[in-house]
Amino acid sequence: MKITELIENTDSLPPAPEVLPKLVEIMKDPDTDSADIVDLIQTDPAVMADVLKLSNSGAYSPTSPVTDLNDAVALLGVKEVYKIVNLVTSGEYLDGALPSMDIRKGGLWEHSLAVALVMDIIAKDLTDLEGLPYTLGLLHDIGKILLHHGCGEDYTKVFKIVETERLSIEKAEDKALGFDHADAGATILEEWNFAEEVCIPIRYQYHPQEAPKFKELAGALHVANWAAAVIGCNDGRDAWALEMDSSVFSMEEAALEMAIIEAKIKLEKAKKALETN
Repeated sequence: MKITELIENTDSLPPAPEVLPKLVEIMKDPDTDSADIVDLIQTDPAVMADVLKLSNSGAYSPTSPVTDLNDAVALLGVKEVYKIVNLVTSGEYLDGALPSMDIRKGGLWEHSLAVALVMDIIAKDLTDLEGLPYTLGLLHDIGKILLHHGCGEDYTKVFKIVETERLSIEKAEDKALGFDHADAGATILEEWNFAEEVCIPIRYQYHPQEAPKFKELAGALHVANWAAAVIGCNDGRDAWALEMDSSVFSMEEAALEMAIIEAKIKLEKAKKALETN
C-alpha cells in the first residue's frame, strides 16, 4: 500500500492543523511583523487561548498577567510566541499512546519536544527561517501516528525484523511496510500544506546525504534524534534501534554534550510548566 492510500483509508487521523503551516509560511517573509503573527493566531480561538495560557505559565513567569496576544509578542518576542504555537498545536497530535509501538501516553510528545530543544540549539545557524529547527524537532516523528492508526496490526513484523536482524527501526519499517515513518510523516505534512523546508528534512532525517535540499537540517535532525535518546526520551520497543551518522552534520563532541545538557534542563522546565497548566 502507498502512503497516500494509507492516509486516505485511515479515519482516525487528527484533522489537519490550519494555523501552524500558515505560520511557517509567513515566518519565511522577511517583511513579516508581529501584527501578522497576531492576526493569524487570532483566527483559531483554541490556539490563541492556549498561547495566552502558556505565556502566563511558570516557563515565562511574566511580572503581570498576559491577557492579549500583542502583549505576549511584546513580552516574549516573535520567535518565542512562534515556538509556543508549535508546542500547543503539536501537543494535540503527539500526546496520545501508540500501543502498537509500545509508546506510552505522552512518550512521543516528550521525545519530540526533546528533539525540538536540541534542534533549537544545534541547528539555529543552519537557516534564516526563525524557529524552523524547533518545528522540525516537534514534527519529525508525526509519521508514527499514521503507522499506528493505519497499519498498527502489522507493526509486529517491524519489531520482529528489528530484533532478529538487528536493523535500525526505519530500515525494518521499510522492509516490512515499503516505507518508514519519516516518509509517512513528510507525506502527511505535505498533505497539510507545510513548506518544503519542513517536509524535506523530515523525510530524509535517516539518510540526510540523499536530501535534494536542506541537507544540513536533515543531518542535524538525525543527530538531534539520537541526542534525545541520550537524554532518555526515546520511548517504545524500538528505543535502542537508532543509528547515528554525522557525515552530513557534525559538531565537536564537547559542544554536542553541552547541547544535550542544556536541552535536558529546558525539557524539565517545560514539563513542569505544562503540568501546572
